[in-house]
Amino acid sequence: MLPTWLTAEYLQPRLRAYCQDDWLQVLRIWAKPATGKGENFAGVMTRIYVDYQLGDGSVVNKTYIVKQALSADVPQAEVFFEYDLYTREMDMYEFILPKLKELLQEAGLDGKLTADAIAADREYNTMILEDLAPYKFVNADRVKQLDMAHTKLTLDMLAKFHAASIVLQERHPNLLTKCFFTHFFSRDKKAYSEVFAGLFRAFLRFIDGQPNLKAAYGDKLHKLRTHIMEYGARAYDVGESDLKTLNHGDCWTTNIMFQYDDAGEPRSVVAIDFQFSNCTSPTIDLHYFFTTSLREEVRDKETELVEHHYKALKANLEKFSFKGSFPTLQEYELQFERRRFMSLLAHMFKPCMIYNGSEETSDFSSLYTDSPEGLRYQESVYASEAVIRSATKLLAILDAKGLLDLQ
Repeated sequence: MLPTWLTAEYLQPRLRAYCQDDWLQVLRIWAKPATGKGENFAGVMTRIYVDYQLGDGSVVNKTYIVKQALSADVPQAEVFFEYDLYTREMDMYEFILPKLKELLQEAGLDGKLTADAIAADREYNTMILEDLAPYKFVNADRVKQLDMAHTKLTLDMLAKFHAASIVLQERHPNLLTKCFFTHFFSRDKKAYSEVFAGLFRAFLRFIDGQPNLKAAYGDKLHKLRTHIMEYGARAYDVGESDLKTLNHGDCWTTNIMFQYDDAGEPRSVVAIDFQFSNCTSPTIDLHYFFTTSLREEVRDKETELVEHHYKALKANLEKFSFKGSFPTLQEYELQFERRRFMSLLAHMFKPCMIYNGSEETSDFSSLYTDSPEGLRYQESVYASEAVIRSATKLLAILDAKGLLDLQ
């Protein structure tokens, strides 16, 4: 279960640097899987248990998360390597996130943003991360989705992340290397074209199996099929007057963790998984988060939520004494509205995100290929009243705004 290279001799100098203790000695390491089947398509997560002795003689027992890239022979690995997902996440944990943390502390915006990185090893395509479980950070229920308290707390966290990234772009633009300008819909990349084509085929099969939805939207959606990648790319495009930030890029229920008070109310939140982080409009993060992760009654308060994020982002930038251009609330709402097509694209992932049935897969390609396993899995995740309700509501909104018509 442990990689053969992950020995006490390997870990000791890295823990010495992280703990700032030149006399630290690793005594023992062992491991257990950190995620279940199908919970992480883009890598292998292992929780390691480490006993080590500090320079003062005291013995510490700690856990860490080892996150490894998929081996190159795994079918979906080709997709992830083309989009620099592993390089990008290592850059995030090694360079970007520590700098964001430093900037937030400088502005008096304290609180944990994410897990610390003990090591980012490019030779082995592996990171060793702080384990957040001992701090009592846990995931909310991805099937039940998030209520208003969880949602606003997450929007506050995103507003801190986005604000610090605006200052980062201003002060340290060299840190944002080429990979941070690559996204699902990058026009010079191909692999996710196949992914979204397959996701959309599954969506169309679902629509064709729902007589009311087929009658109302079937023809329009079938015509839209060959245009979704370009419309997605347009959503990510930013103009001169658009606000541009570094986004989380994959902000949904499983990639955020909450701490709770004694009454069971969420009191703090951190983000994890930065493989898709990219520079674009922060409203892309909002559309993706709203579509994939919010309960219906919370999603209905979209205008209030956009305003909440806007005000938190603006207040954070004021703490940085930021003097650059910043949109009015009305302009920001328009920037959000211009990217509404993103909600349809994010909805392609939603059925498997909220799926609670017995059909399991550990193969990412099952989400979008027409193999027997893929078709069986796709049929299972779409066989849900929650998905029918969600799709019905979303399509009505998009159709009323003309977004199901060819642009």
